[in-house]
Amino acid sequence: MAKETEENPVVEEEVKVIAIKLPFDLQERLLSFPFLHAIKNKYPDAEIHFITPKKDIEVLNLLPFTAFYHEVDEGEIRTVFDVHRYCVYAKIFNVDLFISLTNSFSDASFGMSLRAKKRLGFSDNWKTLVLNEKTKRPVGHHLCEDFFELYKTHVNANIDLKLKVMSRDLRPIIQDWDTTPYVAINLTPLRDAVIDEEWIKLVYDFKDQRIIFFSSEDKERVTPLINKFISILPKTNTYSFFFQKDWIELSRMLAYARGVITYEGPLASVSAYVGAKTLIIYDRRDPQREGPFYFLSDIALLTSKDTSVTLQAAAPGSLKARTIFDMHAIQAKASQFFKLE
Repeated sequence: MAKETEENPVVEEEVKVIAIKLPFDLQERLLSFPFLHAIKNKYPDAEIHFITPKKDIEVLNLLPFTAFYHEVDEGEIRTVFDVHRYCVYAKIFNVDLFISLTNSFSDASFGMSLRAKKRLGFSDNWKTLVLNEKTKRPVGHHLCEDFFELYKTHVNANIDLKLKVMSRDLRPIIQDWDTTPYVAINLTPLRDAVIDEEWIKLVYDFKDQRIIFFSSEDKERVTPLINKFISILPKTNTYSFFFQKDWIELSRMLAYARGVITYEGPLASVSAYVGAKTLIIYDRRDPQREGPFYFLSDIALLTSKDTSVTLQAAAPGSLKARTIFDMHAIQAKASQFFKLE
């Protein structure tokens, strides 16, 4: 006679090896980090393998836990045959749980080629054939919440939407950051191969500040523009330009800034993830879809719909026109947000 259920608890199958296919888009990859933290917390002793695009792979070194990285070149994986060939040489063995964070059928089929016991991903069309734990990608949600839906499917429990995550500890790269604090300003994007004059208007309202400019553009593009740009700035502040060799160096600079000012994009997510107080200007992208809300830093969002910081909004449906922001108003908000004297 069987004993009562209470005396025979269901033993959860142990997960020792996890393989995760990360998105190619850098912003999506960064916004998957809260999900990756949750998976690591769920399986703290598991060996984790990331199948990841080679481009910007160093951002994974910001995660506060170790993992194995398996690089994929752009265009390398197009069919299930490419997936099978890749997995033969990938040296990922005995996979208990495979997770695909993309909408690609080829990416979803990694789980089959790796012979993973559990294969988790977003379902539609043919992907249902290669996944045994699946859910439809939510429509109109934040990207982090898309990934949280996978977690809910796998563990049958929600992630706390108050979740806040942060990168590993970073050493400062600006050695006198504590005695001479600085504000970091991202000059990206460079439009028409020039530094936007809006940044000059912003800087004119700062007084007695140390300002470090940087750009995520290629060094070759920005170097010829810097000296001329700095030469026309007011002498009431001190200026320098930070050239980084990779995202880790840039993150080390951002982490110790008094505040960071940047337009939307991956840089804003990195800044928030490393704990920097970050003011983000949104023109085209939707912060309700891509804002770094699940990272442990103070952020301030300024959008094209905010009439207090806009002079002229881009016309709906326009491909070239962009919002003209009132940089004097943005500077005032930054000074208040960063608590500048």
